[in-house]
Amino acid sequence: MNIFTGTLATLSLLVLLAVVMLNGGVAGVLVFRRHENKRADYAFALLLVTYALTSLHHIFILRGVYNQHPEWCSLPLYFTLAFGALLFFSVKLRLFPGYRFTGPDVKHLVLPVGQFCYFLGTWLLLGVPVERRFYSPFYGGLEMALYIFTFYTYQFAAYRFIRFKISALRKQQEGGPAMYETLVLRRMLRVMLLLFWVNSAYIVTDFVMYELLRLNMHDFRGFTRFGELSFAAMAGWAGLSGVQLLLKPPYLNLSTLVFSWAKRKLGKDGK
Repeated sequence: MNIFTGTLATLSLLVLLAVVMLNGGVAGVLVFRRHENKRADYAFALLLVTYALTSLHHIFILRGVYNQHPEWCSLPLYFTLAFGALLFFSVKLRLFPGYRFTGPDVKHLVLPVGQFCYFLGTWLLLGVPVERRFYSPFYGGLEMALYIFTFYTYQFAAYRFIRFKISALRKQQEGGPAMYETLVLRRMLRVMLLLFWVNSAYIVTDFVMYELLRLNMHDFRGFTRFGELSFAAMAGWAGLSGVQLLLKPPYLNLSTLVFSWAKRKLGKDGK
């Protein structure tokens, strides 16, 4: 198998492989480490695993594996509708370890479980390649719309919890691990929001250009690679945030460091 298939394709392959290894490794550490808040660890580990498996799905597309083995298209490796809910509960359980699931929480499982069962059932029961369909809520145009809507919704909901937690910790003048983890999660969501803006812009552009203008953007050099890399950046950032959660305080606040450096620099120049 020829590994080098062009600069952009090779870059995408290497980045996606790095994401699979990073997220898989961090997820394993989160699952097996000793920690008082294991439910939060399990939720975040599951989020990283879904990102790793979906990255593997992109690798299979990139390497033409599905062309050689069409029946593998139905492998349950695609978890776009699980990202938002898992991100939300990863944050919520980390901030509020005493939270107990209730009946209404089942609604958050409908789309993720439905998508998983859709692929698993197609693979095991039908044995045919799954195909993208415009009205499919699990793999198609409607699925992409649900993915964008749910991910933004869960992101903003999680960020509200983080703001509330930081305010409560500051009022109590409490720092330590609780504040450290909260600040790590805040930075994770802020950066992930920017990265998802890029990824969702790619999705919307692809949809609008094809459905309205009948222009297949994937015929243009670099467009498909841009989508893969924008997704990989988001998935990789989740893995790096997991690494930060495994580290010990103090929290490294880059904005504070820059402000302190500028203050010292201006102070020296004024002398």
